[in-house]
Amino acid sequence: MWKTVSPIKKIIGAGVCGGAAFSSTAVFLKDPELINSNATKYVKGADGMHLARKINSPNDKLGLDLRLYQYQTCPYCSKVRAVLDYYAFSYEVVEVNPVTRSQLKFLKNYKKVPVMTSSKCETLVDSSQIISVLISFLSIPTRQLSEILQFYPEHEGYNQKLHKTEKIFPNRHYIMNEEKRLTSTEVQAVREEREWRDWVDDHFIHMISPNVYRTWEESLETFRYFDKVGDWEHNFPSWERYLAVYMGAAAMFMISKKLKKRHNIVDERQSILEACNQFLEAKGKDRVFLGGNEPNLADLSLYGAITSFAGTRTFAELRKQCDIGEWFDNVQKAVQEHRGAALIKAKSNAFTQ
Repeated sequence: MWKTVSPIKKIIGAGVCGGAAFSSTAVFLKDPELINSNATKYVKGADGMHLARKINSPNDKLGLDLRLYQYQTCPYCSKVRAVLDYYAFSYEVVEVNPVTRSQLKFLKNYKKVPVMTSSKCETLVDSSQIISVLISFLSIPTRQLSEILQFYPEHEGYNQKLHKTEKIFPNRHYIMNEEKRLTSTEVQAVREEREWRDWVDDHFIHMISPNVYRTWEESLETFRYFDKVGDWEHNFPSWERYLAVYMGAAAMFMISKKLKKRHNIVDERQSILEACNQFLEAKGKDRVFLGGNEPNLADLSLYGAITSFAGTRTFAELRKQCDIGEWFDNVQKAVQEHRGAALIKAKSNAFTQ
């Protein structure tokens, strides 16, 4: 039976996903996807869909026709964009209306973001699944994108914490590689990357909403920035903008308290500070990134999650209280410079030979 979902519940869903990086305006001026000279804003896709922007990378000759359906300030969506930009993929961005979600009407019974489509495979969902599929595709020279999906099955499972049935992706943090035998050191690095990607999804991101919606003032400030950073003025009708800002701020202020209780958070700021220090301790002082001299997928995932609230009071306080800011700036520079482009160049060359 079709279940009608009220607008306020949809807004709540958007707010929970967005974590609230809605106040990211200050840092989004540095965001590579927004200053990328290859990015074109407010254009139509080949199917007539309104695009928030389109990124054309000269390094990408793969013809995947990637399209990301997203909320601009959702930490899960931000993770995907960080990876797309670091590796220099070409892709389109569709901003999903958090009230109507009409842009996702082509999906049956699935209204979460991010969603990625491609002309070369079926629709992809779940941020870590999307990332792993794309990077496995780049890592195996002879495989088509559609062939990679066989390594990433999905099934339904019961989420005891949320008391509902949902899609489960058991391999979502695994990168497949058919042609290379790893050394013991490489195996350890792969395991570390996988464990910290899981930590970002299942621990760190849950700290965001209770922090950025901590007070009514912070919640309203967050949604006003969401309006600006998500470019709602160009993407949605005025009445939907105001509904999302004011009803969303009120709803998320209240629901953040429930999220705080659900995830056993006693002190919001202390919990997220401890999480940052936990990651920094694992990275150590001898490594620029967890991945060593260059960021790995765990670095990019955490960076993406943090960009979602990098302009808020929360991140400003974290910069003062720990060294996460230095690491964040280093990852941002690597993403801006598309330092992973060599992998997509190699894959493109393998496909064109």
